[in-house]
Amino acid sequence: MGSEASSTGPVLFWCGVAVAEFGAVQPGYGLAWQPAAYAGAALLVALGLIVVRSAGRLRSRRAGRRLRLAAYLAGTLLVAYHLSAASPSPMTVTALLVYAVASVMAVWSHGGGAARTRATLLIATDLEPGTLRTLLAGRDQSTVAVYRTELITDELRELQERYGLVLVVGQEHDPRAKERLSASGLSRQVPDIADREVVLAGPRHFTRYVRGALARLAVPGTQVTTASVRLRQRA
Repeated sequence: MGSEASSTGPVLFWCGVAVAEFGAVQPGYGLAWQPAAYAGAALLVALGLIVVRSAGRLRSRRAGRRLRLAAYLAGTLLVAYHLSAASPSPMTVTALLVYAVASVMAVWSHGGGAARTRATLLIATDLEPGTLRTLLAGRDQSTVAVYRTELITDELRELQERYGLVLVVGQEHDPRAKERLSASGLSRQVPDIADREVVLAGPRHFTRYVRGALARLAVPGTQVTTASVRLRQRA
């Protein structure tokens, strides 16, 4: 998933900022580096780590991306301010080049994480057994499948064992079943839900209810699709 790239990007960027700040301070060759340079660089790298942890804890993936972009802008302005006041020297030029490389790698990492293939979350109900089996067999091992059913059959147990199918047992209006398919219930069962492609399968009222829960979890609508499948015939 893209979380690994999103985590390394800010760290790379702030390490580059730290190097650029060294170039601006210019402690000098062969001399003991100024304590302010040490402290400033450590603080900047720590800021990168804080951004990583904070962005990862946000429920909305979009909010995390915005936080990282704001940090990039702040770091860029900081470097521009200090380097503009520094006298030109080989050390300053070298530090600026290192910063530029780190910035390019950070931005590439930031954008590349969104472009990577996301894992899938399947949420379904009222499907023909063969249809459900086909949907599960066509997914990779990272897929999480949640299926609401009124009755657990031997075939559902077999699918649960083979594909890790998460069974939500209860009738359509059962409060316990609805809670597990609500925003709070889905976020507990699938903590990385905002980073997944979500496929819905079932009657229209079911998919409408789940879409509302996904919207409250800030899952972008572009990541949610409704599968055209054959529904189970009710007696």
